[in-house]
Amino acid sequence: MPKTITLKSITALCLLATAPMLSACQSTCTGDARYDNYWCARGNLRNGTYAAQTNQLQMIAYDRQAELEAARSGGADDARIASLEAEVKALQQQIQAMM
Repeated sequence: MPKTITLKSITALCLLATAPMLSACQSTCTGDARYDNYWCARGNLRNGTYAAQTNQLQMIAYDRQAELEAARSGGADDARIASLEAEVKALQQQIQAMM
């Protein structure tokens, strides 16, 4: 006796087949504009996610710059100053890339 395929079983099979594709689309929302898909990027632009990230990074860069100036004037060792200089430079590059 052959089994009949019902509309319900076909629908369930189609949903199972498309589940990986749907989850792949959802997983592309990283919060990083370089990797987010169009829909995620659009939402993040609208809700200010990217602007907030840029502002936060600018505040960190400002703090590190102030720390660097204090290290220079306070006679910190050369390794600490070089480390802070490298960090400030990297932060400035990230900020430029985000803008």
